[in-house]
Amino acid sequence: MTDRRIALAGLIAIAIVAAAGCRGGGGGAGNDEEAPAAVAPVLAVTAAPVVAAPMHNELDLLGITAAQRHMTLRAPTNGRLFGFKLQSGDHVRRGEIVGYIANREMEAAEAGLAAAQKIDPAEADKLRASVKRYTSKPGIPVVAPADAIVSQRLVSTAQIVAYLDPLADLVDPNSIYVEAQVPIDAQSLVKPGMPATVTSPIQPATVFPAEIIAMAPNLNPNSETSVARLKFTGPAKISVAGAAVRVRITTLLIPDALVIPETALFEDASTNAYYVFVVGADGRARRGNVTIGIREPDRVQIVSGLKPSDTVITSGGYALADGLKVRVMPRPSGQP
Repeated sequence: MTDRRIALAGLIAIAIVAAAGCRGGGGGAGNDEEAPAAVAPVLAVTAAPVVAAPMHNELDLLGITAAQRHMTLRAPTNGRLFGFKLQSGDHVRRGEIVGYIANREMEAAEAGLAAAQKIDPAEADKLRASVKRYTSKPGIPVVAPADAIVSQRLVSTAQIVAYLDPLADLVDPNSIYVEAQVPIDAQSLVKPGMPATVTSPIQPATVFPAEIIAMAPNLNPNSETSVARLKFTGPAKISVAGAAVRVRITTLLIPDALVIPETALFEDASTNAYYVFVVGADGRARRGNVTIGIREPDRVQIVSGLKPSDTVITSGGYALADGLKVRVMPRPSGQP
């Protein structure tokens, strides 16, 4: 009985080992046949179409206003100035009386009358009538020679002046122009006839249209700049000389440039070349070199390497690679 039990236990053990061996071998073969194939990675990106749009290249310069025509308001006679209230920045009209000058004879007559009243009051009454007829007018008028703006007042009321003494410096507001400083490396870009805009802190909310009318033929050796002269072309003008201004000059305008977002452009530092990734018809990123033109803060002109039907990838950065599978995600609402 005991021997039979031992023999049966041995047979069971052999069967278990054989079954385990069969399962192990079969499991290995099954893993080799049933393991899933490796899945290619897909990068979620945003993209934008290549579009045709106007682009322009601008030059930003500093400058100052100046006046071509200055006029000097002068005393029409000798005497004491009074009623002269002009201040810097005041506007005057041609023929406007801006003060009077009491000449020396008028002052002498009034002084004589005062002395006569002390010496002989009875006779002074007769003299008073004569002096009143002589001094009935306020004095010799000081007249503005033209429509102008007061640049600087040179004398004060009650001051004694001589004939043709300067009383004030006047500026013809129609002669105000702009002198802009052009760096030496930008002189080849600036030409007479180019449109420009002028802004100034004295009128911060106003943009004044202007045009370049001349370039100075000499350089400033200290600042390595030359002067561009501009005239105002619109009805609004700066009427103050010596005002600081900022000038923007459009040096190049392309009405139908091929344009992509700045975020789609990459630079190869080793070759100083530019490239982009285009979404291919097979849904993969395709790298291509491009030649760029005008650059703005958020847009770039493409001169060659793209066509209007292309779509460029605008996200993903340097994780992108040629041939990488991509999935274009919708752009956020409000983003062009």
